[in-house]
Amino acid sequence: MTSYLNEQIALFQIDVEGRNEVFDQLTAEFTARNIVTDAFREKLEERENVFPTGLNINGFGVAIPHTNSEYVKKSQIGFMSLKKAVVFKEMGSADQEVEVQLVFMLALKEAHEQLAMLQNLVAMFQRPGVLESLKEVTGKSELLRILAENGLE
Repeated sequence: MTSYLNEQIALFQIDVEGRNEVFDQLTAEFTARNIVTDAFREKLEERENVFPTGLNINGFGVAIPHTNSEYVKKSQIGFMSLKKAVVFKEMGSADQEVEVQLVFMLALKEAHEQLAMLQNLVAMFQRPGVLESLKEVTGKSELLRILAENGLE
C-alpha cells in the first residue's frame, strides 16, 4: 500500500460543510500532484450519486469515494478525517444516509485495483480499534504506521 500512499495525501480534522467540500479539497490535492485528470472531480461526484460509498462500520461512518480508472494518471489514496460528520449515502442503498467522519478517496489507475483495495480497506475497518485510531490521527507518520500495522503497506 505504500505505493498508494507515496504522495502522503492526508488531511486531518478538517472542517467542511458537506460532501462536496470533501471532494473539492481532496481532488485539489490530487490535481496539484498530477494524479488525476481534469474530469476526475466531476466523474467522482457522478459516480457517488449513482453508486454511493458511505459505510457504517461498528458505529463509525466511513466513505470510500472513487471513480473509473480512465480519470486517473497514477494510483494514489487520499485520507481525510473530519471535525464534524458529513452525510453520504450508504453503499448499496439509494436512501440510507451515513454520518461520515473518515474518508479514503481512491484514485486507482487500473480497474482491477479498485475491488482489491475496497476489500482490503473494509477488512481493515472491521478490525477492533482501527477506526477509533484513525479518527484520532493527527499526523501523516501516525496514519502510515496505523495502515502498515494493519497490513496495508
